[in-house]
Amino acid sequence: MAIILSNCARTNTQQLDFSLHNTVSIFLLKNETGFFFCMPIQYLGDFHISCFEFIDGLIVIGDYKIPLLNDNVNIFVYLNQKSDENGSSDSGFDLVFEKKRGNVLISKMIEPLSEQQVESDGKYVHYYIFIERFLEDHEVKKIKSNYAKGNVYSRFEVWFNLIIDGEPQIKSGVGDDFELYTGHPSSAVFLFPNLNFFRAQYL
Repeated sequence: MAIILSNCARTNTQQLDFSLHNTVSIFLLKNETGFFFCMPIQYLGDFHISCFEFIDGLIVIGDYKIPLLNDNVNIFVYLNQKSDENGSSDSGFDLVFEKKRGNVLISKMIEPLSEQQVESDGKYVHYYIFIERFLEDHEVKKIKSNYAKGNVYSRFEVWFNLIIDGEPQIKSGVGDDFELYTGHPSSAVFLFPNLNFFRAQYL
């Protein structure tokens, strides 16, 4: 069983002037480093993902396009080998892959899962992948300009390769439509138990 979503951002973050409406797949947040989008992707099941390779993507705010490239995104892959069937855990995750702006800092996804996990009943493997795209000042200004013009209908897409149980999954992807608006993030993010770890990391 696989759950695939996308979402958003890091501990002690603060909300930007804007939020993203009608989605729980992508968030626009701010931390001490600056404004950024975060897109979480989840896989929950009894399989082993030994490789995650980001290809590219795109965020479109109104009519302004923000490219997602290997040299301008950060990627964090966390693994929980003892998740419940709802993926509701907010702890028990280990960082198994980290890549910042094209530089790999941690790479342990290829390591086999523990024997205890393979043999245990009622437990699942839960991968949580966070893709972050920090914004330059001119990009923030473009987003505000689009909102001022009423260009609020937006979308994003992300493409990547996976290896699941030794089988390559070429050019998998996630995406969603949403609206730019002023206000707090959607309360829907609190309704889904599989978003608990995301909230613990970013909200």
